[in-house]
Amino acid sequence: MFSNLFSQIRSYALALFVLSATVANAQNDINKDVDKLEKFLLNIDQRYVDEVETQQIVEEGIRRMLEELDPHSVYLDKDAYERANEPLRGKFKGIGVRFLMINDTMTILELIPDGAAEKAGLRRGDQILSIAGDTISGKALSSSQVSKKIKNAEEDKLDFAVVRKYPSAKESVAAIERTEVKVGSVPASFMLDNRTGYIKLDRFSATSLSDFREGLDELQKKRLKNLILDLRGNGGGYLNMAIKIADEFLEDRKLIVYTEGAHQDKRETFATSGGRYTDGALYLLIDANSASASEILAGAVQDLDRGLIIGRRSYGKGLVQRTIEFNDGSAMRLTISRYYTPTGRSIQRPYEDGVDAYRKEIRERSRNGELYSQDSIDVADSLIYYTPLKRKVYGGGGIIPDVFVPMDTSSYPDLISTLRAKGWMDGIGLWISDTRGEGILEAHDKVEDFIASFSLKDEQMMEIAGFLNRRGIEVEGDELIAEREWMDRYVKISLARFLYGREAFYQARAAYDDDVAAALHEIEVGTVKELGLR
Repeated sequence: MFSNLFSQIRSYALALFVLSATVANAQNDINKDVDKLEKFLLNIDQRYVDEVETQQIVEEGIRRMLEELDPHSVYLDKDAYERANEPLRGKFKGIGVRFLMINDTMTILELIPDGAAEKAGLRRGDQILSIAGDTISGKALSSSQVSKKIKNAEEDKLDFAVVRKYPSAKESVAAIERTEVKVGSVPASFMLDNRTGYIKLDRFSATSLSDFREGLDELQKKRLKNLILDLRGNGGGYLNMAIKIADEFLEDRKLIVYTEGAHQDKRETFATSGGRYTDGALYLLIDANSASASEILAGAVQDLDRGLIIGRRSYGKGLVQRTIEFNDGSAMRLTISRYYTPTGRSIQRPYEDGVDAYRKEIRERSRNGELYSQDSIDVADSLIYYTPLKRKVYGGGGIIPDVFVPMDTSSYPDLISTLRAKGWMDGIGLWISDTRGEGILEAHDKVEDFIASFSLKDEQMMEIAGFLNRRGIEVEGDELIAEREWMDRYVKISLARFLYGREAFYQARAAYDDDVAAALHEIEVGTVKELGLR
């Protein structure tokens, strides 16, 4: 057993030392380092006072060594590696549902057409009490924990204990066989008005270019003049996908990005001809969770004076990783170079103080005020760069937007916070759609009309209070009426999904979105044209 283990650690060590020689002394004899590791492991295996599981020591050692390099060089065991790749492949093994934990119970919000769950007879609103005999209801599990139970099950066919509330409550068991489920990276693409389109891009996965093109093509059929591309919360993915999507906006031979490292020659990537959207006005929405590939795209657009960046400072990840796979299915992602925007900016945040301090910096942004005031963003004068139109852009840690939008500081009333935290806003929306949906659709045949004019009446607030009381949430109708503005907002957003589809959820949410409102304002005042960005 140990010989196999050592063979594995030798391959780990060689890969690590060869590819990270910038950290070790360049003159260091790698074979001596590997021999030292070998002697270390042999003595633990043959001489240590107790029996130990050497595999755990090896893996923990690799993790610690990689942490000493930078925050983004990481070791992934087999299971973690598979989970990390799943969203990037654009498909996974599942039952074909989107769900939410409402009052600690898995509640189905949508069924993917022709998916395994739909074929098994499940419906929107069904509640799942157990999976393969394992009770999940009432255990305060998160949605991600429940997803893992389904995805990581040993058997392909699982029994689900299902409760259906409407039209009459009944419980049954559905045997559902997990199948391949496709996951798109563009959940929404629609027109905000007769000239402005919106595309939400969740990640840069294997399908992102085709997903984006499909959405863009549909908008261009509607005479698109302005495009708002939402990269908020997009933590990155495949570098080549970010480059290809940037190519859709840029003219031929424009530099998109270049990468360089101590052991990697400088590699420049340029735009090609034939971009689908090279003439229209462009607005990118970013926030602190827009990272890596998102920052490559935003940096290229900003540096080449191609559009406006709107929102808050992005994450600040400017390191390029190469995935090195090992024979046991594990892998490490090792930083091999830095990427630079067209003006030469590195947007990687400093990490000299260690991984913990690096991660803490993101959490500290709220405390230091930079989420609420652009003046609170600390930028060194030495890291100021200039675009071809002489606009200032900044290096040293993330993409700083051209138009800063402070985070909404509105505090939720306690009642609204409680209902949202437990998923009850979606529970209310689901209940109304089941009991009143037909009437609402008759009154508002188009989602745009619904978003513009739907509002809850006093008697409906009283009915909602009764619905909540029957489920153990003590609230008076007058309390809900007092919070009409909040109730209208969140019930409307939830109802839009159930009555008009998933894309309508994003349309309804956009109506209350400060970043979208800021982009629409810039369109109205003509900032892009005034600055010569298009």
